[in-house]
Amino acid sequence: MDTSSFSRRLSDRLVSFAWDEWAQMGLLATPHRRSPWAQDPEALIVFTLQIARAQPRLFDELMDWALLNESLLSVRRLRAMCIDEADRALVAAALAWLGSQPPRAGVSSRPSGSGVKALQPLFNAGGPVRETDEPFAAAGWSRAPLKPSHKSRPPDPLAPINMAFRLRQILGVGIRAEIVRILLTVEDTWINAQTLARSTGYSKRNVHDALTGLTTAGVVSAVTVGAEQRYRADHLAWAGLLQCAPDELPVHRNWPQLLAALRRILRWSEQREPDVMSDYLRASRLRDLLETLLPDLAFAGIPINLNQPSTDPRHTLENVIEQALPPSQA
Repeated sequence: MDTSSFSRRLSDRLVSFAWDEWAQMGLLATPHRRSPWAQDPEALIVFTLQIARAQPRLFDELMDWALLNESLLSVRRLRAMCIDEADRALVAAALAWLGSQPPRAGVSSRPSGSGVKALQPLFNAGGPVRETDEPFAAAGWSRAPLKPSHKSRPPDPLAPINMAFRLRQILGVGIRAEIVRILLTVEDTWINAQTLARSTGYSKRNVHDALTGLTTAGVVSAVTVGAEQRYRADHLAWAGLLQCAPDELPVHRNWPQLLAALRRILRWSEQREPDVMSDYLRASRLRDLLETLLPDLAFAGIPINLNQPSTDPRHTLENVIEQALPPSQA
């Protein structure tokens, strides 16, 4: 596998996917498809902050969108979606920039990059930066000053992809809206608190407390199976509230896990290889990556088997990407 060529192709595909998602969520762009799923806004933001380092326009339009729609976002979930220091540094910079804009945005945050000695270029390509953006520099990133374009719009609450925003407008920006989103988009089944915690990015204890309130209010049902409680929402009743047929509710995807796996793959592909590396060593590195991804992929419904000696990790990786993303547009 030529990792540099693979990395370029993957980056282009991830950028295209992000543009199509955000175009349906209010960012100024023309979507090339209509997503049938409910997107996870914070998971998609953290994902886009990374992959848009290859396309500054997408990065800047995302920040413009976040500035307009910050009241619909959760800082707590943004931080919960981070999987490593690179994610945390990008989120810190984004929050610091939002907090620096007039009027002061509600998702403002002090950057956590105090004591950073050298700035890292934010974008993958480009010349020297004459003047740096102060909030990004405080978080350790070098980029030219960012000015909002004011081209973004609020998300259409009736589009399937935007169910999270509609539920937040009804239930508030918090754990209850996330629980209901998961319960309404999964197949009509009973789910335990641990699964909901992993899907929503909240702790199991907080999820259990929220479920207690939702079941007491009669909008979520609970049943005990063995020593475990499981939960479901009445799709028919909620569909009536949301003014759609039950079969028109969006489908579910475990975006926190899928988008985290795709970020790990992209970062792995961008690592510089030694000038001379055997095919065996390349395959070994790729197998190590896939083993790291196993828990997230299994949870997201993309099981992979690395135990068979005949398994080609290159084909396995390509299959993971195909299952995680919608078909590429011609």
